[in-house]
Amino acid sequence: MPHTPDLLLHIGHGKTGSTSIQRSLQNAPDALKAANILMADADGHANHQRLFAHLTGVPKIQTGSDESPEHALKNAERLWRNLLLAIEAQRPDTVVISCENQFRPFDPAAFERMNHVLHAQFKSVRVVCYLRAPASYFLSAVQQDLKKNGDFALPSASRFRDTLEPWQTHGPGPVTALKFDRKALKDANVVHDFCANFLPGLDIDALGTLAAEENSSLSPEAMQILQSYFRGKFSAPHPWYARRAQRFKALVRRADAQTPARTKPTLRPGLGPVIEARCTDLDWLAQQFGISFAAIAPPALSQAEAEIQYQSLRDVADVCTVNSARLTVLWDRITTLARTEQAPMQVLGRLLRRRPLR
Repeated sequence: MPHTPDLLLHIGHGKTGSTSIQRSLQNAPDALKAANILMADADGHANHQRLFAHLTGVPKIQTGSDESPEHALKNAERLWRNLLLAIEAQRPDTVVISCENQFRPFDPAAFERMNHVLHAQFKSVRVVCYLRAPASYFLSAVQQDLKKNGDFALPSASRFRDTLEPWQTHGPGPVTALKFDRKALKDANVVHDFCANFLPGLDIDALGTLAAEENSSLSPEAMQILQSYFRGKFSAPHPWYARRAQRFKALVRRADAQTPARTKPTLRPGLGPVIEARCTDLDWLAQQFGISFAAIAPPALSQAEAEIQYQSLRDVADVCTVNSARLTVLWDRITTLARTEQAPMQVLGRLLRRRPLR
């Protein structure tokens, strides 16, 4: 008889420590086995974005990839078959599938498919997520968007309700939402909090400590350079970095870390209240999930006034203060670093390290 464990479906949202949760669980197979928990596998990726495509029928194609939707769905089906085999082999009590990109409102057909697939395999399904305050989330989302293109998306005024209500109404199981607030998290640590709330049988101490996340913040000046680059205002300082966006982004990150006076971005004065005043679903969020954000004061301007100001946000300098002097120094550092890294002897040395002489 097929084994039917419980399923924990973690959907984010983005910028709430999802990567830390995923990597901590992925890197602790012995602790998971001892607690009879199975972390799904997606060809070694801690994020299960590819696996979710099988559940929804909605493939996620990476920017710049030439993979077809058909191939992406076939790959997702393969990953799902592998998960079912692992479930039968290990017979866990709980299975964890996690991907912050799934914090979005799927259409009824996608939910119908998801429910059909999951209810056939699992005894119960619990959907869980962490939510970040609107202004804090907005800044993080801007940083994330600028790592991929020259423009950033403006989240809707009812982002929480737009997503969570369809999951509540059409999704595969009850939805639990918690506030992402360091002060409220167990040990001020989202991994510990996630395990305490949703995987209580797991030994937290056995998870170890991750190194600093790769998703660490860029400075406002680095954000400005990436936005200008993706908008085509200048070229990469060497053709090698122009061939792949990831190369240029990594170069900017290295130079940013080496340039003095680096600061984390903060919203321009007065912008936080604008972002909060336009939100239309905070009362709904409090009623449905008991979540309120204490830092949000009563709005000093109307929702319509806030929306006008919000829709005018286009550039990094509209969102946070950019130090023009450091911007110049950072660009000089980027060009110098590129010349150094692409000097013939440096390139030769890297090639030899990859392919040792025999």
